[in-house]
Order: sequence, then C-alpha cells, then structure tokens
Amino acid sequence: MMPAAREFAAPRPARTRARSRRAPSEPQPRPPPAPPLRRRLALDPLHAIGAFALACVAASALFMHARGTREATAQGLTLRVAHPERMRFRDMERVTLDVQNTAGEPCRAAALTLDEAYLDSFEEHHATPAEAAFGRFELGDLAPGERRRIDIELRGERSWLASGNATLSCGGERGVNVPLRTFIFP
Repeated sequence: MMPAAREFAAPRPARTRARSRRAPSEPQPRPPPAPPLRRRLALDPLHAIGAFALACVAASALFMHARGTREATAQGLTLRVAHPERMRFRDMERVTLDVQNTAGEPCRAAALTLDEAYLDSFEEHHATPAEAAFGRFELGDLAPGERRRIDIELRGERSWLASGNATLSCGGERGVNVPLRTFIFP
C-alpha cells in the first residue's frame, strides 16, 4: 500500500501576525552620530618586543644569501671562485670554481684543492666533476687558454663561520690561492 501524498508533505508553519509597516512617506529616524574617538596604538611591552623581534627576522632575510666572487692570477693560472658569503643553516648553495691556463705553455697535472676545514663545516657536498680525494680535484693537463669549471653544492650544517682556501697547482707546484669565507646563519 502506498502512503498518501499528505504524509510526504512538511507541516505548515504556524501563522504569526505581521506588524503593520509604516507608510513609505514617513521619514525614518536617523541614529545619533558616533562620538569622535582619538585613535592610538596601545601595545603591551611584551607585544612590542615581539613585534620588534619579528621585524628583525624579516629584515635579516634581505641580508641572507649574499654571493661573492674572487679572482686570483699567478704563474699563468687564473682561479675565479663564486661562493656564498652568507647562507642559512641547512640550505643548499653552490660554489663555482673556474680554472684557466693563461700562460703560453701547457700546464701538466693541474689540481685544485679545497681546505678540509672549509668543507667540514658543511653537512654534505656534491661536486661536478667528482673529487679524486676529499676536497681534491684532478684536472689533468691544461692547454694554453683552456678553461675548466667545477661546481660544488653545499648544505650548511654548523652555524658560524666556515673558512678555508682554494688552491690551484700545476705540476705539483703551488700556483694560485683564493680565500673562502662563508657565514652560516642558524
């Protein structure tokens, strides 16, 4: 058996008496204007210190991730290093080392060495081309005017100053030395 249609219908709402509306010709009364108030900033001293600290953190972002470039030439070899001067803790940054033989004669057994003290300040580093030993890159022979590039990705682990030298040698003799300094922010 099928239920009747009225069983499906919702109950009717109760009727209420509506207020009589004013005639449209009567003006509506306006509320009185708000009293004028002086606007002022009221901060608790702890809130003011917190706002200042947040402003300092935001401003420090402007000074992060500075890169520096240094170049040195000696005995017919040029070493140009672009490295981060400042970086944040656990961020990845790139060091680019460009080597060029500016002499008129070839350089036999060129090698580039980065100080272990500098590389130990970073959690990890990945180099292209790969290292022959920790911090040492064998570049082979360099013809006159030939260039080589080494890219190293660094991730800062210890907060503070990482410093060391990049040294380019030719045939086992020390050639060019470039200092590296990177401040790692916490």
